[in-house]
Amino acid sequence: MLVIFAHTQLPFMPGGFIGVDVFFVLSGYFITALLHRELETTNSIAIIQFYARRLKRLLPALAFMVVVSVCLALSLLSEGESRAQLASSPFAITWVSNIYFSLVTFDYFDELANKDLFLHTWSLGVEEQFYLIWPTILLLLFWLTRKANNHFKTNPRIMFYGMFFAFISSLSLSLYLTTHFPEAAFYQMPSRIWQFSLGAIVFYFLQGRGFNNKLTSIYRYKSLLYSLQGIGLTLIIGSGLVMHPNLSYPGFLALIPSLGAALIILTGKVSTKELAQPLSHPLLVWIGDRSYSLYLWHWPILTIGFSLGFQGEILPTLAMLIISILAASISYRFIELPFWKGCWSKTKPKQVILLSLLIMVSIAALMYHGLRQPPQQPTPSIDKSQQWRSDLPLIYRLPCDAWYKHSRVEPCVFNAENSTKTVVLFADSIGAQWFSAIPAIFTEPLWKVIVLTKSSCPIVDEDFFYTRIKRVYKVCSNWRDTAIEEIIKIKPDVIIIGNSAANNFTKTQLLEGSSRILNKLHKITSAIFIIPGTPNLGFDGPGCVARHISPKGHIDINSCITKGRTQHIKPVIDTLKQASNRFSNVHILNLNNLVCPKGSCNAISTKGHIVFRDGQHLTDTFVKSQVPFIRKKIELIYDGLEN
Repeated sequence: MLVIFAHTQLPFMPGGFIGVDVFFVLSGYFITALLHRELETTNSIAIIQFYARRLKRLLPALAFMVVVSVCLALSLLSEGESRAQLASSPFAITWVSNIYFSLVTFDYFDELANKDLFLHTWSLGVEEQFYLIWPTILLLLFWLTRKANNHFKTNPRIMFYGMFFAFISSLSLSLYLTTHFPEAAFYQMPSRIWQFSLGAIVFYFLQGRGFNNKLTSIYRYKSLLYSLQGIGLTLIIGSGLVMHPNLSYPGFLALIPSLGAALIILTGKVSTKELAQPLSHPLLVWIGDRSYSLYLWHWPILTIGFSLGFQGEILPTLAMLIISILAASISYRFIELPFWKGCWSKTKPKQVILLSLLIMVSIAALMYHGLRQPPQQPTPSIDKSQQWRSDLPLIYRLPCDAWYKHSRVEPCVFNAENSTKTVVLFADSIGAQWFSAIPAIFTEPLWKVIVLTKSSCPIVDEDFFYTRIKRVYKVCSNWRDTAIEEIIKIKPDVIIIGNSAANNFTKTQLLEGSSRILNKLHKITSAIFIIPGTPNLGFDGPGCVARHISPKGHIDINSCITKGRTQHIKPVIDTLKQASNRFSNVHILNLNNLVCPKGSCNAISTKGHIVFRDGQHLTDTFVKSQVPFIRKKIELIYDGLEN
């Protein structure tokens, strides 16, 4: 439920992603207990049978979800959206999507890739890969126990130390990767083994000699039981409430909810009539039974809903949660149970494995083939959708913007010959989207245009955590400082600063961080224009238009409108105005009334231009169409254009 709350993107549970950490600890405890009982009974582990049980438990519901999600995406989304958002499907069905997501390199402007319908399956990939190695590890520890004690019984102490070694080794790896390779730390199984090991440590701790009697004696004190359980719940729920995506994770922070899960397992060891367990409430048990199906279904349903424009709206989000519960209940009743405990549960292990491999390979091959094939008969919506997405300014074909790859300042220079004045564009990608208007307004031969941009790098003197790379964006800070030094050397006549309005700065950070930069630049130029960030559309513009385009290519101009988006950025604009008021030659150039007239944002302008090339960046065609209006706004403030 923590994970689902986080994925709704409603503000009250920003750290709900820690639910996955809790799950890993619980899974480590449960699987270790299962395998340990088999070791104690048979002195071995039937690995083929173990894998068959896991496949019967997990694969049918996963395959059903993948197939239905693919059908829904193809039916409800545009061709471009569905292709981008189904990219991981061959990897999801084969339980290696975590490897895919840790290694794939996304284009900065490929927003659809971040809405992959199977992004949530990364944790299932980690779990399945853990299952591949864990029986062998336990067998190895059992062999060491037998060599040490010359009998066939497991020694909980040796098993405990083995689990503790795995815990320390994996945690050390996780801490290193979190700092140096955060994608690998988050997605890869080796850096998560410590959480499974923690569950195993709890199990073998409880298996210690005489421990059960001591535990029962201690737990006669109800207050102690409930206190420990309360601490565990506080660590978990508190993490969900306090943590947020702008943190370096997993690292040390992941210890907090993981230890909370371990405490709850410990308190759950004893359950008597005198010591009732609050977490055994029938409603919680009902949710727990369906938790796997709930996890499978909530993400694709929410993601498709958000793609259709329902992101951030409470009632549609609640409706999508209800649909997720219904889908999970159906999947649990008719898919999970028959293979888990019903009529299909008695299938022979070898047959289960062979059939499972056939299903996985068939679905993966079908999806891979389908994603690689171009449309047989391209439609106007397909052709134009790709054209709209590629409608970028000229600077993205030049080395002006290296994103997070390096911090070198590599300006692009236009109209350099015989110019006597200089205008500098200093911006992130939201500011850079206005580039084509600048040489059209600050024309040659009088004006030289210099472009200094870095995507997702706000022109605010503050370090910040960049979620796309899962670390503090030091490349941005270094580049910004060097770019300011370069601008001071140039001493331009006009500086244009452009920023996204979506950066998670506090009001003080934005005000003071902007003011520090303006203080460095206002003395060396006659005018500075700050272009506030444009509103986020809330859905993919080209995708929405493509869904509403007729077979003959006619576009319904009223099909992709959203209201209220400008209210999200009003506080940012007000703060930038406060910063600009500290300097006499700094001006706010608010162009949002051109993008969203009267507060209504449309993916299509009244003249038929596509406004957005994704969910937040403007098409270059639209920007060029606004040049006369932008010129008038600048002329009202600055009279040096033609002088």
